[in-house]
Amino acid sequence: MKGKSVDASGGDAVNEEGQRLCKENDDLKRKLSEALCPAGEDRVLYLQKEVMELRRKVGDKQVNKDVITALKTEISELKQSAFMKTNFEQEITGLRKEVSLLRDQNERVVSEAGQWREQALRPGNKRGSVVLLTPEVTNRGSSKPRWTDNVWEGEKWKAEYRNLQSLHRFANIEAEALKEKRAEVEARRMEAKNQVKVLEEKMEKLMVSGEKGNEGNIGGTNLKERLEEAALRSARKGVKAMPGRTGVRAASSAARLEKEPILKQVATSINDRTEFIEEQKRQLRMLRKAGLELLYKEEGVKLGKFEDTVCDLAKARNRKTFGDVAGPSKGTSNIQEVSDDASRSFGDAEEDEGKSVEL
Repeated sequence: MKGKSVDASGGDAVNEEGQRLCKENDDLKRKLSEALCPAGEDRVLYLQKEVMELRRKVGDKQVNKDVITALKTEISELKQSAFMKTNFEQEITGLRKEVSLLRDQNERVVSEAGQWREQALRPGNKRGSVVLLTPEVTNRGSSKPRWTDNVWEGEKWKAEYRNLQSLHRFANIEAEALKEKRAEVEARRMEAKNQVKVLEEKMEKLMVSGEKGNEGNIGGTNLKERLEEAALRSARKGVKAMPGRTGVRAASSAARLEKEPILKQVATSINDRTEFIEEQKRQLRMLRKAGLELLYKEEGVKLGKFEDTVCDLAKARNRKTFGDVAGPSKGTSNIQEVSDDASRSFGDAEEDEGKSVEL
């Protein structure tokens, strides 16, 4: 009985302890839920605070991103400045080397000048007159400023740095001038090349047009010849047809047919010469008077008025390109050679005309 009572009292104590712990757990859960998720207006305020907190965190994150980008740009600028500094230091070292070389060259020139001066002042020298400098006097004007030992080393470096800057600036100016000259030369070369291309195209067009003109004239009819034949037919209307009456006409037409290709070639050559002269005049007018000085000396043309000089140069180039062709003189006329048989037949035809009877 005693053991049973002890077990019953122990079980009650355990049950009480379990109930107490459950109550405490429920109280803690309730308090935690009230703290985290309050009800009513407290819950709205809690949610607003939470939204503000989230916005603040997002804003801080954006600010951090801006700071990071600013730092990145600053780092890139620092890298660029460091690269420029290294390049500048290399340039300074190169300029220092150049200054040292110039100093050595100056020393050599001064020593050589001293040797020549001593050689000239040596007694018994018979090499002619030597120009010497005026001897220096201590009390003559203000002395030239020179570097002394009491000057700071930094000032020397600053002066040398300024000298190097001036040398670098002069070198850049000279380089820019050379670039401009090269660009001008290249532009002139391209312009001349384009002009040559245009002239070649024009010459090709002229040659093609000349060939087409010759081809078109091959199958054509001679209007003058047709008119002369019509006149002869009208003159001989009602005259008795006799043998040998058309001998002179046949001879003259044969001679004319032989000379037609020669006349066509001469006309084509004259057209080519005229077009060539006009093209040369146009090109020479573009050169102005300053550009014609070398050309008229080469061609052997006398310098006169601008337009006269241009015409003379164009004619000289025409003679050089096509050669000299002697044209017909003013007092001459076309002479046709007629054979003795043709003249004899012409005389017989005249006699027969006198003796013929109208039909």
